[in-house]
Amino acid sequence: MSTYRKIHGRAIQAVTTDPSESVAEGQVWYNTTSDTFKSVVSLSAWSSSSPLAGAARANVGSSGTQTASLSVGGDTPSATNLVEEYNGSGWATATNYPLSIQGPLVAGTQTSAVICGGYSGSDRTETFEYDGSSFSSSGALPAGRRGLNDTGFGSQTAAVQSGGLTPGGTHNTSNEYNGSSWTAGNTINTTRYVHAGSGTLTAGIISSGVGAAPSYTSLTNVEEYDGTTFTAVNSMSTGHGSTAGSNQAPQTSLIVFGGNTTPGPVINSTESYDGTNWTTHPNMATARSQLGGSGSSSSSGLAFAGYTTAVQSITEEFTSSINTITAAAWSSGGAYPTATDDPGSAGTRTAGLVFSGQTPAPAVTQATNEYNGSTFSSGGNTVVGRGFMAGLGTQTAAVGVGGAPSFIANSESYDGSSWSEGNDINTARGNAMGAGIQTAGLIFGGYNGSSLANTENYNGTSWTNNPNGLNTARRGSGGCGTNTAALCAGGYATDFTAVVEEYNGTSWSEVNNLPLKRNAFRLVGTQTAALGFGGYLPGPQGGPGNLPTNSIIYDGTTWSTNPSLATGSQRGGQAGTTTASFVTGGSLGSGTTTENFDVGTETANIADFTTS
Repeated sequence: MSTYRKIHGRAIQAVTTDPSESVAEGQVWYNTTSDTFKSVVSLSAWSSSSPLAGAARANVGSSGTQTASLSVGGDTPSATNLVEEYNGSGWATATNYPLSIQGPLVAGTQTSAVICGGYSGSDRTETFEYDGSSFSSSGALPAGRRGLNDTGFGSQTAAVQSGGLTPGGTHNTSNEYNGSSWTAGNTINTTRYVHAGSGTLTAGIISSGVGAAPSYTSLTNVEEYDGTTFTAVNSMSTGHGSTAGSNQAPQTSLIVFGGNTTPGPVINSTESYDGTNWTTHPNMATARSQLGGSGSSSSSGLAFAGYTTAVQSITEEFTSSINTITAAAWSSGGAYPTATDDPGSAGTRTAGLVFSGQTPAPAVTQATNEYNGSTFSSGGNTVVGRGFMAGLGTQTAAVGVGGAPSFIANSESYDGSSWSEGNDINTARGNAMGAGIQTAGLIFGGYNGSSLANTENYNGTSWTNNPNGLNTARRGSGGCGTNTAALCAGGYATDFTAVVEEYNGTSWSEVNNLPLKRNAFRLVGTQTAALGFGGYLPGPQGGPGNLPTNSIIYDGTTWSTNPSLATGSQRGGQAGTTTASFVTGGSLGSGTTTENFDVGTETANIADFTTS
């Protein structure tokens, strides 16, 4: 009889604890503590990711990979020219497409794509190339087509367009692009549109889609392309109309997901192709059609936007891996002891400090509460109770500065058990922002009857005016960082603002704006890795109460989306980093609600198995 050692060339290792380092699929070991043989096995699953940055939409053009995807145009429900890029964790707006367009074809990568066709008042022939920052015009399609969406495959210099829809009906034509112009190719076997495409110019594949009039049936038909001819191969198990897939994957390793059954409802099913056969996988969490898709293999996909009973901004990631993936998310934390608005705060997610505040206005509290990541416990009272206090430092070495409703200059320090009064700031104010630590601090902006630009430095004893204030005077901004590398974002100047500024220890300079204007914004982290959330939006864009739930990440250059809060928040206490944060109190639920943010994780999918 063959043994494991004969097959694999080594004996099974005996260990007291399962390995924490990366191990290969199928590797076997014996855990002496649990008296079991163990291995890591592959697991397929969808997980939630950050929503689109702009308006919810369907009928988008899409391409790219799971960590570098591109979304172009779509319906909101009216045609849009929005372009967004996905970086593996969140979406950021990019240069607008030259046309407001529905259902264009996109082929290639996030930084080297060709886009053509779609509908914008009529079926379009225009072709544009995208280099990751700008669009340039290229050779037109021989004929206008809509319903192209995720149908294209190939690269910016060698792409294929197949099928499509016009008022005259569904088509079976194809066209090839050489980097400058389109030429007619051979016909496809099954007339279709809004299908899924993947592969290269000489090894491509199209699958599913919506068939010809009058039935417009959701198809299971699959065809492979060798650069000259489309050939029918094994069909899918479920018809997918208005679907999407991993369109940068090879012909022998791809997935197709979502869509609808025509006539019938939207679906969430997923199937993979290995070059011969189709295999079903776990469903998406949200069934939808007219969605965007991308991916580079059958083990890596991205689904975004789409239509259920309304347009969506949802994003989901598909992974087939030996690792179990826990998506980044906000979750419920320990309730704050008393409903409180506008407290000061400092520290980290697992060693946070929240102090003073309004309960509600005009009443104020002197209470201080320490947070360990799950529960709050009482600390020493502040010397002066107030709202709109700026905070900085750590749980055991914090500073609280200024406050309102009567604007004060008071500054206090916390040593982990009690507060003591320190030297006053030079300009009395409330609603300012703080950064840094107890011995090297910074406050900026605020309000004392009008919005302020004033910046002051703290050395642990005294406050010194910096003649270089913010370029945009404001209050209620998000602030974080250090006294030599601070970040100020959003707030209220003479109106809501999206302006973002960075501080280098001497002066402030403007950088890329927030995606949306917001006041009472919260920001944690550093100048080059910041997490922003909550706040108050002007007008109807914030929905009921104008309190947004979305959170955003800043990498020192670009703002991108992050998983959303469960409840809209403003004027809460907060602390942490881009990987572990919390927000509590304020206008978040009852004013005592706390939410914790945790970055996504991957752990080996270890399974026990039996022998006989």
